[in-house]
Amino acid sequence: MLVRRAFTLVELLVVIAVVALLIGLLLPALAGAREAGRGAACLSNLRQMFLACRIYADEHGGYGPAIGQPWGKPPNWALVVQSYAGMAGETAGELYRPRSVLVCPTIDRAFGVVMTRTYAMNGTGHAGADMGDATDYDLVDGRAHVRFDAVAFPDRTAILLDSDLGYNITDAPPSDRTASVIDFRQGEHVEFRVGWFHASGRIAQAVRLDGSAKGYGELPVEWVEPLP
Repeated sequence: MLVRRAFTLVELLVVIAVVALLIGLLLPALAGAREAGRGAACLSNLRQMFLACRIYADEHGGYGPAIGQPWGKPPNWALVVQSYAGMAGETAGELYRPRSVLVCPTIDRAFGVVMTRTYAMNGTGHAGADMGDATDYDLVDGRAHVRFDAVAFPDRTAILLDSDLGYNITDAPPSDRTASVIDFRQGEHVEFRVGWFHASGRIAQAVRLDGSAKGYGELPVEWVEPLP
């Protein structure tokens, strides 16, 4: 006759310890896999946003959408992206949506609110008279546009990238949107607006004007060159 033998307390504790050890080993790997997936989704967003801006430029004599003003309606770059993505509407309230191509899932997860925009356009060279620029993305006329076809080295030049909430931004956006423009000549922009969220805060992802996207552990020095 078979006799069933129950686990002893020592054996049970050993099993629990082994399971806990395995969980401890697996959790970082699972977290890393999830972040890799979010990072891949972010790179896809960047490429799709660039494609929308590139199509806009092709339809407007080589000029991309407005870098800044008008903030609340097209041709602001973010709202142009949403329009090309099939969103219906003419205003920021209608076009900004959670979990759209404008939202990096890693950055969305980092904040306590559901984000509706977590990327910025490169506005270097279009910050106004104080910087010696011909255009100013803060002016109401909406004439600050990058001439996509005139950029000398599109494979080296970022056009869109991860952004952070920023610091001391005049007329700051709502709390569910990060900074919309970055001028790489300005120290405050580099320090507070670039979105270092991937790889535990060490990587910011960007798409260049040739359509290629990747992560950066530090910003290339050539990004301080004014855009045409």
